[in-house]
Amino acid sequence: MQHRKNAIYSCLLFFLLFGVAYLYEGSHHIFKQVDETVAATSKVGAFENETAPNFELLNLEGKKVSLEDYRGQKVILNFFATWCPPCQEEMPLLVNLDEQLKDKNIVMLGVNMTSQERNANDVRPFLSQYKAQYDVVFDVDGKVMKNYHIIGIPTTFLVNERGIIEKRINGIVTPNHIPVLLGKE
Repeated sequence: MQHRKNAIYSCLLFFLLFGVAYLYEGSHHIFKQVDETVAATSKVGAFENETAPNFELLNLEGKKVSLEDYRGQKVILNFFATWCPPCQEEMPLLVNLDEQLKDKNIVMLGVNMTSQERNANDVRPFLSQYKAQYDVVFDVDGKVMKNYHIIGIPTTFLVNERGIIEKRINGIVTPNHIPVLLGKE
């Protein structure tokens, strides 16, 4: 009799676990739909959990670069100017961070606030001095700076694969920010 009870309990436990697994698998589909719906309805803005405003700017080679070109990848978006001491201070850290991104699905993109530069010709030597290899685009008219509500520089954003801002760093990027930017936190 005890053996029969144990068999019944074992069967019930099996079906219960099977049911939980089935519901869990279905919930993944439901959560994915909810996530896509939230992403589709999130407002465009320059703060965390908002869709990053798209832009189309020219890079150093004169090629048009759009933020949407990077959909499917995380983007570290750094606003800077060559004359800015904190921008100069964080540049070696950003160059080092860019080296760490080579095998990850994360790309570094610099946005030079060209409308704030004394001389736009200073950008190439500045990047060369720090051996920056990542792509840099020029915000010549300041429109992107305005759309991202840049008040002080540097300002850095982590934009996820769906174009949602995960992190906004007002001020200099420090070693403490690196785990967040690499997605390790």
